[in-house]
Order: sequence, then C-alpha cells, then structure tokens
Amino acid sequence: MEARDDGPGIGDVQRALEDGYSTAEGMGLGLPGARRLMDEFEVRSEAGVGTTVIMCKWGPDRG
Repeated sequence: MEARDDGPGIGDVQRALEDGYSTAEGMGLGLPGARRLMDEFEVRSEAGVGTTVIMCKWGPDRG
C-alpha cells in the first residue's frame, strides 16, 4: 500500500516513528503502530513537498 500527501512534510521522521510523539492532539500511535503491523515499512518525507508512506504485509506462504 502506498499513501501520499502534498502537505508540509515530516520534519523528523525518526521521532515521528516513536510511540507517543504527535504534532497534533492525537495519541501518537499511527505511524509506529502501522510499522509494527507491516512486514515492510518506509517513510519518505520532504519539507514543503509532502510525505509518502509505503507499507507491505505479506500473506501466508501458499507454496
């Protein structure tokens, strides 16, 4: 799954991936929680350009 926005970007991606960190009124669990649930997780962010989050969850091996 890929999610993109053209917002202000994330100033400190590493900090945003810490439990409890929030720039708004939220609980700060969105990005860290999603990262824990996925097998692959990547955040790309650039100030003034936006943020892209790429996540992948692999299914059971059917081989």
